[in-house]
Amino acid sequence: MVTRLGVDVGGTTVKWALLGADDELLGSGSAPTPPGPGAVVALARGLVREGVTSIGIGLPGHVDRAAGIARFVPNPPGDWTGFPVGPQLSAGTGLPVAVVNDARAFALAELRTGAARGRSDVLFAVLGTGVGGAVALGGEILAGPRDNLGEVGHITADPSGPTCCCGNRGCVETYASGPAIVRGLDGYATAAAVAAAARAGDREAAAAMSRAGRALGVALGDAAALLGTATIVVGGGVAGALDLMLSAMRDTFERRRPLIGEVTVLPAALGPWAGAIGAALYGGEPQ
Repeated sequence: MVTRLGVDVGGTTVKWALLGADDELLGSGSAPTPPGPGAVVALARGLVREGVTSIGIGLPGHVDRAAGIARFVPNPPGDWTGFPVGPQLSAGTGLPVAVVNDARAFALAELRTGAARGRSDVLFAVLGTGVGGAVALGGEILAGPRDNLGEVGHITADPSGPTCCCGNRGCVETYASGPAIVRGLDGYATAAAVAAAARAGDREAAAAMSRAGRALGVALGDAAALLGTATIVVGGGVAGALDLMLSAMRDTFERRRPLIGEVTVLPAALGPWAGAIGAALYGGEPQ
């Protein structure tokens, strides 16, 4: 049996998935993100079991796919710049390893087997510790020279906004990521807690979710204007609160309707395992 291992490295959690020959999910799991790239490689190595034929690992940042090297990976702990993730993991397992951006992995999974199945031109947004993004045109996920095409999280929503990890000010990530939603609110540790409070009628929490929705609407509206796409798939750990952000998102789209037309926003279908599933799919492709 052909079994492919996919590992999705997040700022706080590493998720993994095992896929069979027909892309069926054979197993999955998660663990806290270890403190540094070497420890992440060791964790991934420990997930390999009999029958695994390839590994894909998704990182939340820019990578050199050909060399399997991390380039700009700001959110997980440790110094990732220049770290040879692919070579080290391959040397430790004897298996081929694909190193990809996590948002592109998420997008491939949703395009092939999830919410975007049957569609060819789609924008993707992944809301978690950061905000990632990807683009499918003509049924293919676009990569870019550093696996960096589709970074909707670093479109400027407000040029006078908070400083972002990328060096810019007012990126969407500074409004719509999990930490950004919590920032400035007393008594909330997670975006899920803010969402629960908003549903219970807390106005301050509801305002935070609306701010996130407006920022997403600005960025995704810009991307739709640039690329001509009319379908958006939103996933990631914060996407469970998508319903609380949709009204503000749609308001921004509506103002731009003459240019971008009707925009359809879909929740991701594969839940928290989409990134790991996509990484496994990339790992099983010819390199």
